[in-house]
Amino acid sequence: MELQAKIKQVENILKDKKVIIAFSGGSDSTLIAKIASKTSREAIAVTVDTGTLPADVVRNAKHIASKLGIPHKIIKENFLEHEKFKKNTTQRCFHCKDRMYAILESIAEKKGFDIIVDGTNITDMLEDRPGIIANYKRKIRSPLLEAKITKEDVIEYLKKENINYTPNTTCLATRIKGPITTKKLDMISYAENLIKDLTGLELVRVRDFDGIAVIQVDDTSKILDMQLLEYIVEKFKSAGFKSVHVDIEGYHKNKGELIVSREDGEIIFELKLPYPIDLEKTYSKFKDRRGDALRLKIDDSTVRISGDGKIIIEEVKDRKKAERILLEVLSSIKRLEN
Repeated sequence: MELQAKIKQVENILKDKKVIIAFSGGSDSTLIAKIASKTSREAIAVTVDTGTLPADVVRNAKHIASKLGIPHKIIKENFLEHEKFKKNTTQRCFHCKDRMYAILESIAEKKGFDIIVDGTNITDMLEDRPGIIANYKRKIRSPLLEAKITKEDVIEYLKKENINYTPNTTCLATRIKGPITTKKLDMISYAENLIKDLTGLELVRVRDFDGIAVIQVDDTSKILDMQLLEYIVEKFKSAGFKSVHVDIEGYHKNKGELIVSREDGEIIFELKLPYPIDLEKTYSKFKDRRGDALRLKIDDSTVRISGDGKIIIEEVKDRKKAERILLEVLSSIKRLEN
């Protein structure tokens, strides 16, 4: 499907509705806000300042919303006051999103908005994102996912339309192992801003493993200078870190990748998602369950989906068609709720 046709599908979802957008100012929510500003009956972008966001995110979100010409509301709440979030278990992302969407639901009920939407795109379904379960619980719609829009599509559209966005909007809590504290958040914020200022890099992660700082950047060569590293170590230790390490592999996300293999002499395309699939809820869309797996036909190809997250595409000759079929599958699967 051409990008313009996908955008049209998003427009149809938002058309003539009163819409609340969960807005970070990142690429995905910026695209949603842009479309909503043109097609919705009324739209408002809402940023929930959780107290764990990088310092410039809220400020940038306000600026971007202003440039888009869409009303913007900032709601401040210290999420560290919520014990389930502060404990930082594997479900932290769910508890964060659940609380955030509860706030947006309250606004929707008071102001008579029709739907709440977020910027989840179809590429996100390749990653381990427990927060998506909050979307199911709160009935948050994801127009980019429904329209099978990928991250590459989002960036292509924003560049074409010359629309600015914030490249890094992930919360600082994602960097911490163990309970989240204000001190840890301050240390990470200081460390990441220091590296950005010294190197000009935009994508910087400093992870805190019980006082051990692990630096991840998208271009490791920019920090592999002994004099620079000695300065960074000195500053990090002054901020409270016990020791400093550099991840030579750099920053990368844990996501499923489509690989080619053979089964009974036939070429198949296989992908293992980093999370389990709820076959019951996925089955309600595909209508074809056999035993402990789903088996369905898309065009002339056979797709098998198992609960452990494995997707196998058979009877397809080339990667391009396999990727198109995969988009169809990813837009319909449901992650298993823990």
